[in-house]
Amino acid sequence: MQSKMDVFLYVVLSCLAKIAIGICLPSEVTLYRKGLCLKECPWETYMFRQICYEECPVNTNVNVTELGKFCTVDHEFECQRISCPNDFPLCYKMNCLKTCPKYTFQFLNNCVIECPSSHAFKISHDCEEPCLAGKCLELCPPSHPFVFQSIRSKHCLQQCPNYTYEDIASKSCQSKCPMHSPFLFNKTCLKTCPESHSFVSTVESMYNSISKCSNSCPSDTVIDGDYCVSACPRGKHLFNNTCVVTCPTSHPLMFPNTIKSVSPIKTLGKSDFICVDSCNLGSNFVHRYNVEYNNFCIDSCPKESYYAYNGSCLTECPPSSKYNIVFERYFPCIESCPVNTFVSHETNCRRSCPSDENFLYNKSCHINCPSEANYRKLDSRLSHYDCHEKCPKNNMVFNYTACVSECPDEAKYESNGTCVAKCRGELKFGLSTVSFYYRNHYSCLSECPPKYFVLGNECVENCPSVTKYIFNNTCHEACPSDYNFKQIVGSHHTCIAGCPSEEFIYNDSICVASCPPEAKYQYNKTCVTTCSKPMKYKLSNSTTIRVNWYNKKTVYHHYCLEDCPTNTNYYEDACVMECPSQANYLFNRSCYTGCPAPYNYSFLSGKHNVCCDECPQNTYTYNATLCLSACPADKNFEFNNTCYNKCPDSNEFIFQESSHFKCMDNCISNSLLTLNKTCLKQCPQEAKFQDDGHCVQDCKDDRRKYKFRNFTVVSYNQKAYHYYCLEACPAKTLELNFTCVTQCSQDTLELGKTCVQSCPSDRPLNYTTNAGKHSCQHSCPYRTYTFERKCFDRCPHGFRTHLFTCTHECPTSHPYTDILTQRCLSTCENNFVITNNYVCDKKCPHDKQYIEKKRCVKSCRNRNSLLQIAKQGIFCHDQCPHHLLLMENKGTCVEKCPSDKFIVGSTCRDIYKCPNHKYLEHTNVGKRCTNKCSSEFFLDGVHCVKECPPEKVIVNAMCAEECPSSHPLIYKDFTASTPRATCYVQCPDGKAANGSTCIEEDTCHSAKHFTYEHVCYEACPMLTGIREDYTCFSLTKYIGYTISFLIITLILIGILYALTCFTGKKSKEKKGMEGAMIKTHFQLTSSNKDREKNKKYVIRFKKEEKENIEILEVNTIVSDEKMENNEDVTELNDGYKPITFRRRKH
Repeated sequence: MQSKMDVFLYVVLSCLAKIAIGICLPSEVTLYRKGLCLKECPWETYMFRQICYEECPVNTNVNVTELGKFCTVDHEFECQRISCPNDFPLCYKMNCLKTCPKYTFQFLNNCVIECPSSHAFKISHDCEEPCLAGKCLELCPPSHPFVFQSIRSKHCLQQCPNYTYEDIASKSCQSKCPMHSPFLFNKTCLKTCPESHSFVSTVESMYNSISKCSNSCPSDTVIDGDYCVSACPRGKHLFNNTCVVTCPTSHPLMFPNTIKSVSPIKTLGKSDFICVDSCNLGSNFVHRYNVEYNNFCIDSCPKESYYAYNGSCLTECPPSSKYNIVFERYFPCIESCPVNTFVSHETNCRRSCPSDENFLYNKSCHINCPSEANYRKLDSRLSHYDCHEKCPKNNMVFNYTACVSECPDEAKYESNGTCVAKCRGELKFGLSTVSFYYRNHYSCLSECPPKYFVLGNECVENCPSVTKYIFNNTCHEACPSDYNFKQIVGSHHTCIAGCPSEEFIYNDSICVASCPPEAKYQYNKTCVTTCSKPMKYKLSNSTTIRVNWYNKKTVYHHYCLEDCPTNTNYYEDACVMECPSQANYLFNRSCYTGCPAPYNYSFLSGKHNVCCDECPQNTYTYNATLCLSACPADKNFEFNNTCYNKCPDSNEFIFQESSHFKCMDNCISNSLLTLNKTCLKQCPQEAKFQDDGHCVQDCKDDRRKYKFRNFTVVSYNQKAYHYYCLEACPAKTLELNFTCVTQCSQDTLELGKTCVQSCPSDRPLNYTTNAGKHSCQHSCPYRTYTFERKCFDRCPHGFRTHLFTCTHECPTSHPYTDILTQRCLSTCENNFVITNNYVCDKKCPHDKQYIEKKRCVKSCRNRNSLLQIAKQGIFCHDQCPHHLLLMENKGTCVEKCPSDKFIVGSTCRDIYKCPNHKYLEHTNVGKRCTNKCSSEFFLDGVHCVKECPPEKVIVNAMCAEECPSSHPLIYKDFTASTPRATCYVQCPDGKAANGSTCIEEDTCHSAKHFTYEHVCYEACPMLTGIREDYTCFSLTKYIGYTISFLIITLILIGILYALTCFTGKKSKEKKGMEGAMIKTHFQLTSSNKDREKNKKYVIRFKKEEKENIEILEVNTIVSDEKMENNEDVTELNDGYKPITFRRRKH
């Protein structure tokens, strides 16, 4: 039973250990439920299977060794290996290690928590506290000759610890000196200490306590003679870290350690008194106000010397500092009272006046207020009276001199800032109100405020019942005769000359919003008890009104009318919505006890029986006069819209409609099924098959021998099934034993449109789909798997797939198996790792968490491998891959550097600033030291950031406070994930400058403005044109083309003129003019038009050097006459009309 309990406990604790340990090394331990890997457990905890617990688990044994506290169980799994490899030769807990853990000893090739008795000696590297672990031996070797006996072990040491006596003869380390030589010096016991080390101090280790010679005392001790002690003995005082009997003259005052407070003297608690030169030790509040009395420092003066001056207790204050502060420990003497105190009894400085001088004026306490400040006000906080020249604001004068915030009951009314017993004079009306704190306030007014009424000399909210009538805002016993109508408002009756138009007159003089029950009918704005002609008809109705957000009220109205409204009926002299039960027959809006002739038929409509001359459509006649929507049970058969107790012989087939039966001559013509002269919409279960319009139990007709079933959906989870006898199975169905089915049964296979027991030879393969459907195939379909002459969409459980074949074992060319698809692979895909039995899995198992070359292993082959923690497990790397970062001094590769470290190159370093880089780039993987920001980052001071702060702008990939003059335009982009503002020389595409801001071009165009070269204009600039889309285009090139064209044209004209017209000769004759005139006549001649009509003078100009040229006329008429002798004629034929040039000389 015990062994079973141990096994169960081991399984449970192993699961807990796996959760807690995580990825700690085999030699490391972890704190329970904290997951922190340590070299050894803290001394206050217990180690069980590499986990540190506060207490040992149940059913475990406690074993305390010199190196720790352990929890053990019987049959503990210890090392059972024959040997470990040379590079990891030591075994601990079934793990091979290079060195034993700190909490174990090495015994042979094992690491144990206790040495066996046969090897009780332990080689320890050091025992200076505590002894460090070593090897277990039978005897100490020559290299470690000294034996030190600790509490539980014998340690072999190279030399004895400093706190022991080294016995050379016995090669032992003694923890005590003998009585005749009690002092330890250089590991030797002496009778007295040498002069160079004259101080005796007590040294304590975890193994012993011994007196040792020292050259000085430790800092936490004081000197008493030649000994270093923790505190001075009683009767001695402490001075300069030395115990003395009397204090020196330089520090004559004795400061006791009974004054409990923070002190700058660290040795204050090491003696009863400390010798000091001043009782004020520092800035501490209590010590700053200590005083001296008879060479002792005290915090309170005695009663006979209760005045303190210059740090000493005196019997009275000196004349130069006559004032004293009333203090609980003593009265300090000062030259003048502090700002926040008052002078009492001529010299005392107090925070409040005493009871015998209870009046304060001018910061002095008096027996009474002086005549110049005769008004007094009680200060409730300081319990004295303040004297004033006049009462403060919001205070009233009471009894001539007292200032009060609230008038007393004997003079409760406030009148012009004075408390009076009764209101008089101009302020004759008294008003009582309730303040916020439910306290009554009484005041005198010249007139009553709104919503208050005058009652004698008081203002009241409600008039009393004896004077309940209100007229001119005054309470009266009765209304005046001219204002005899009363309007009731709450408990008041307001006197008015006449009732308002929306109210009614009740009892001759009372105005009401609705008539009371005793006179509920409204007759010409008057409330009456009954209606009379000509308004004899009574009508009653009601309306529901909301009183407040959660309550409603029904208001009833009663009217006298000349005629009933159209939506009501007549009953006697009343207009009713429904006829009463005793007159429930309705005809022509009148209620009758029965239908009048000839309207003998009646049908039920709502709660009335409506009278008519014949039954309406969709009703049936019952008992000659009654019209019903369905025939009743006693006459449940309907024929020709009349109810009978049975069907006539001519219509013997019946069909049930709701609660009655319809008589028919046959069923089939009405699209119904027949069963025993009953017409049905669906066959019953006992004869469920439909065969040629009849319901039958089974398909027995040889022509319709195939059974078929389908269904219709009646509701969300309900189906109605229909059964048929057919000549052949419908499409998309199969025949199985004369039954049409949508899928063959599990013991049959599909062959064409038939279900068969076995496949024929021409289609021998059995194809089984994932849905369990079986069919006969000539060959397996595409993307199916073959196994033993069967085809599968997916191989059966326990099989693997390879080249569309199901197999028990993968071939050597594809040895790995995908754990999800069970497909044979040549190598693992999708970042899967190789686990046990060549399986490709998402993650390594717990016993093989390390990954080398995509294979899960128990530990890395190279002990110096760099570790990468991933979702698959722990990868072993010789060097970190390019996408990972090396954690400096950690031996791990990480995807992201912690926030408290910097990335230098590809290493994550624990430094406080970048070593040789100008900038710090804040990336997704950490803070990277760099000399240049990456392309997607912006420079903000010395930081490369993905987004500039919202208060800054972006200028050439840098964050700036504002746009510089070189980039004056700013564009605020709100479409990005984080809004940003960018400075530009010119606005980007699609944007236009509007002042110093870039806006969308569409925004500019929507305001009927124009854009040109990324600038928004109210009108297009000069030398630009306008397009239909509100954009401007430059005309410069067109103007250039035009000027070039004109220049070329002028040049061509000049050339043409030079070649054809200009003669270059001057006239030698002068005929009555200053210069000779040369006239040239150009004449164009045409043969179709009149000569005179086409005469037209074109241009005339005068040349320099006395040469005038004149174009006289242009003639387009062709002349057949010969030219005169003095005319040169030239004819130009350009292919259109002949043109004649005529030049005349004068």
